[in-house]
Amino acid sequence: GSGVIAMTAAQDDGTQLDPAVPLDVDDDVDDNGLGSSDNALGSYGPYSNGLESTGGQLGGPAGCGFASDASNPVSCAKDYDDEIMIGVWLCEDDDMGSCGCADFYGCDNAAYYGTYFVNVNEHCAPWDDWAKGGGCGKDNNMACDTLGGWRDFDDGYRTRIDWGHSGETVYGMQYKGIKFEVHPDDLWKVDPNFVKLGVFNEDYCMGPTPEGVLYNAWDQNPDASRNLKGDGAPGWWVPNTGHDNVVKSLRPFVDFYDWMNGAQYPPGVGVKMNVWPDRHMSTPFDQIQTFPNLPDGSSQQAEDQVWCMNNGDGGAWSRVWESSAHFPYVPAGSIQFGLSDAAMCSWDRQTYCNAIDKDNTCLAVRLYYYGDNAPDSSGMGDWDDDRWVAETYINMHHLCDDNDNSFCINMGDGSTDASDQFYNDATDKGVCADAWFTDHNGNPYLGDGANGPQLWFTNYIVQIMDNCQGG
Repeated sequence: GSGVIAMTAAQDDGTQLDPAVPLDVDDDVDDNGLGSSDNALGSYGPYSNGLESTGGQLGGPAGCGFASDASNPVSCAKDYDDEIMIGVWLCEDDDMGSCGCADFYGCDNAAYYGTYFVNVNEHCAPWDDWAKGGGCGKDNNMACDTLGGWRDFDDGYRTRIDWGHSGETVYGMQYKGIKFEVHPDDLWKVDPNFVKLGVFNEDYCMGPTPEGVLYNAWDQNPDASRNLKGDGAPGWWVPNTGHDNVVKSLRPFVDFYDWMNGAQYPPGVGVKMNVWPDRHMSTPFDQIQTFPNLPDGSSQQAEDQVWCMNNGDGGAWSRVWESSAHFPYVPAGSIQFGLSDAAMCSWDRQTYCNAIDKDNTCLAVRLYYYGDNAPDSSGMGDWDDDRWVAETYINMHHLCDDNDNSFCINMGDGSTDASDQFYNDATDKGVCADAWFTDHNGNPYLGDGANGPQLWFTNYIVQIMDNCQGG
């Protein structure tokens, strides 16, 4: 059996999950979020990397912020009843005292500090028509911070702020302690038990989280010395994983499903697909920058989709990739696939992976070319429609193993890299695998000649396929 989602190319600003319970997720801070992309940013700086849910960083009192870095430690969302300010600090050591952390304060010696703004209005629940209509901002209250990536020439690239690590990238850094809290001025607006943080060791909020869990902004069982209100204290978390953790993306959000009694998580496991116009997740890595990066001199940003998907449910759902600058076409040079707990589905990644026969289950993908009048799912053919151009079958062990947990695939076989104006051997070599997308003859997809190895597709079908070994 197979659980199929037939789709017209569409930005996932997120995560459209289920026709009855659509969930828009933008995953990239660099984009907008996970939701989608994963990149809705406020201001970059040594202390502030904000995601906005209302379409622009909130204007707040001068010098506002957390006490650890602000001259006027009031919330920058203080004057907005539906907005909260969140702080995230990552510490290299598991001794939060040596990291200079204190409740309702922040941390003085953290390696990374980011501030984020989230809309807590009940109409920002992902199933609400107001939220689906954009009332909660471009990231639809579901953002994923990609931490700027690893190329130091990319806009948004960030470096550590702790002593002795000047100039070192935040992306991929090791950490042992997490401080995560809602600004004290904003605690009256929301129960912090429902404000959560995903810390992911893969790009765009894919892959495993430490201990397979999301962290709360409120710790109900802190050390007795920190039980400040009789019912807990702001969240301090030291992952007990037995190994060094690395971080490549973060997702702070309000879990409306947990918050609102009776709300059901959409069924399935989170599956995410992120498309870059060039090979090796390149030009640009984030979803914010725009500059000429296509053969004709035009621009295309990265795009993503996220779903809750089941094995063998036979379900299908489609959406037009409305945000593509070349609608209905999406130029693809590389595509990353992964399982993601950022999608907030009924099965978390680890539970799903433990339940399936990973060696005989695949994520199967076909990309189709329907031309200028590309249909939505109601007008598409089935899996074997002859208009498919490239396909791939990814064995689930690639997406389930903690050390091999998302999979990026290039179009082409690598033979064009030497002549690619955007290729840099020092930063791009080996980022994505070559020759995994194949044509009707089973040969590596090499492009149509006009656009090099890029594939300009309009529609696709993604399915979890049982009794499939894949690669």
